[in-house]
Amino acid sequence: MSDTIQCHVHGEQQETFVCQHLAESLETGEKVGFFWSGEPRGDAWCSECEVVRVREGGASGHWNERSEKALGIEILCGACYDRVRELQGF
Repeated sequence: MSDTIQCHVHGEQQETFVCQHLAESLETGEKVGFFWSGEPRGDAWCSECEVVRVREGGASGHWNERSEKALGIEILCGACYDRVRELQGF
């Protein structure tokens, strides 16, 4: 079972993790791209962070300390995650 958080808008929801740019897009409405780990509400990141992941991860493209630092990981509730995913066109 996923951990939950208390969202000031949506109440108790599933805890999700996104890059700082996706979290900011909820406020700005800017389309920044959307990549995720494949599972429902999986960890998600933007196009800019995808470039860093591939560059820093070498041929495998795996996350490492440098690429993870660029993410600036933010926690969103599940409903906010769904909003940002829709905003990005997914």
